[in-house]
Amino acid sequence: MQTDPPGLVDFLSDLERGRGRPDLPLALHRLLSGRSVYATESQARRKARVSPALGRYVAILEIPHDTTLEIERTTSSAGHHTIWGDAALLLSYVVAIVPVRRPT
Repeated sequence: MQTDPPGLVDFLSDLERGRGRPDLPLALHRLLSGRSVYATESQARRKARVSPALGRYVAILEIPHDTTLEIERTTSSAGHHTIWGDAALLLSYVVAIVPVRRPT
């Protein structure tokens, strides 16, 4: 994510941000309609370090078991999941923001 504190735009899917093409394979289109997340902070920070375009911050979420969000383990990347659902609801689950690179 790009900002601390995060905004609603930080939790929009790539498709909601206007990224993607209509001719994409269905499986890729489905991934782009959700939001990529990682199971652990260290996994998310590692991914963000190798992909700086993802932003300077990682959001820590606490998602209740009874959420209406759909969550699925996706891709072969360790700990990667995709979440589908309302961006405002996802934003409401943020409990902390941490920098990708910890101050030394």
